[in-house]
Amino acid sequence: MNGAITWEQITALTVIIGAVAGAWWFLFSSNLATRRECQKETQQLRQDLAAYKLEVAERYASVDHLKEVENRLVNAIDKLTDKLDTMPDRLSRIIQQAISDTD
Repeated sequence: MNGAITWEQITALTVIIGAVAGAWWFLFSSNLATRRECQKETQQLRQDLAAYKLEVAERYASVDHLKEVENRLVNAIDKLTDKLDTMPDRLSRIIQQAISDTD
């Protein structure tokens, strides 16, 4: 091993360097393609999310609208409750009038 470098050693070193460079290039290009694909998918997901947010903003009820509807329902239920509370008294009067009319 003492002495000049032979052509066989230079060839072997060239083959090893070429194999390492080829493997590095393959991994780098594969990684680059995967990154580009991920970027495209990320961009598509962002667009889908923006479209969904827009749809939600346009189609779903706002909190103020829900409060307004709730207040209207509560008022209607309260009126109905008031009417039902007076129902026994009115029925009692109707029955008493019917009894007094038959006498």
